[in-house]
Amino acid sequence: MTDVRILLARNVKNFRESLEISQMKLAEKIGCSTTLIGKIETMKRFPSATMINKLAKTFKITPADLFMDSDNSEKLKSAISENKRKSQLKSKLNRVIDNYFT
Repeated sequence: MTDVRILLARNVKNFRESLEISQMKLAEKIGCSTTLIGKIETMKRFPSATMINKLAKTFKITPADLFMDSDNSEKLKSAISENKRKSQLKSKLNRVIDNYFT
């Protein structure tokens, strides 16, 4: 069994990267410092319940999903994959819009 701090740190980073956003952008979205996001991802800080809820809401998952072992969780893999697809679609749409107006 993997320690919950390791699971949380790994999953926050994986979900953040699946959305293709920086620590700074995630911090802006949930209203905290970039330093806190970095410390969560490196296991130097454990977030409050409120922060866990904000992270889950931003990632469009349940708070419990932040503590799933990605090696054994199809749901987690599916959520990360869905986030990547949405992010890629958003990027493509933004490029089309940018090209249309330039």
